[in-house]
Amino acid sequence: MQRISQGYAAALAATVIWSGNFVVARAVADMIPPWQCNFWRWLVALLALLPFAWKHLAADWPQIRAHARYLTVQAILGVTLMNTLIYKAGQTTESLNMALLVPTAPVVILLLSRILYGEAISPRRLLGVCLVVAGVVILVSRGDWERLAALRLNSGDFWALGGALCFGLYSLFMRRRPAGISAFGFNAALFALGLLCALPFTLAEAVLLPLPQATTPVVVSVLYTGIGCSFLSFWLWTLAIDRIGPVRAGIVYYSLPVFAAAASVVILGEAIVRAQIVGGALVIGGILAATLHAPGRRGRA
Repeated sequence: MQRISQGYAAALAATVIWSGNFVVARAVADMIPPWQCNFWRWLVALLALLPFAWKHLAADWPQIRAHARYLTVQAILGVTLMNTLIYKAGQTTESLNMALLVPTAPVVILLLSRILYGEAISPRRLLGVCLVVAGVVILVSRGDWERLAALRLNSGDFWALGGALCFGLYSLFMRRRPAGISAFGFNAALFALGLLCALPFTLAEAVLLPLPQATTPVVVSVLYTGIGCSFLSFWLWTLAIDRIGPVRAGIVYYSLPVFAAAASVVILGEAIVRAQIVGGALVIGGILAATLHAPGRRGRA
């Protein structure tokens, strides 16, 4: 029971920290290009992680070499591509579109878990997902259905869907994480491999586009996303999937729009409307319905 509680707590903590990434993205969208933003973010994360991971790397190295192909795939999905695609999406798509598309990652996890691993989608879990989806729609639209009807897909929406797909696949494949690699060693390997894969594209972007200025908003944003959204949150997410699996962790991830809305109120001074309160309540209720065990049915979801 303690192991499960730790898993849910870690997934929730990671989601809370990730929610601030949307506020950061809005603040620096025109200040730093996507590949460079992503690269500096992960470089900061790797530098923050190394003092903790260094003593584990020697013991983990044989397993890291043995599973280099798996680690490279995970690094490309979780480090090289995921946030780069989301930052790219933010240049051309509306914030409402982004808020609707990014939380689709748990749906990817749920469906692929069924297809690839035969994991059952129970009525309770399906009901919870439906409640969460309804809550997310109400939350981000603020109950204004005309806003939803007026949405039009553009190139940025497809970039956002690509980022959500990368996160879903990354989380799903985390169940194959080699048991012989520590969490610190695993994340250090992923961060380094992801940076290596991103380096050619980052250099090309730096040549083709103006270099970003090291202004206070840019530096603070890179530090927040690097230390908080990357170093700390990815360690928490690894812990969560180890404890409760990718599907349940993914359902907790649905609460991200709730915390993103709260961050917008606190940091940007945006007002909360009644529809957002209703949407947030549906999201929380759906997560509880999908993840908590019914009395007398422990072990089933």
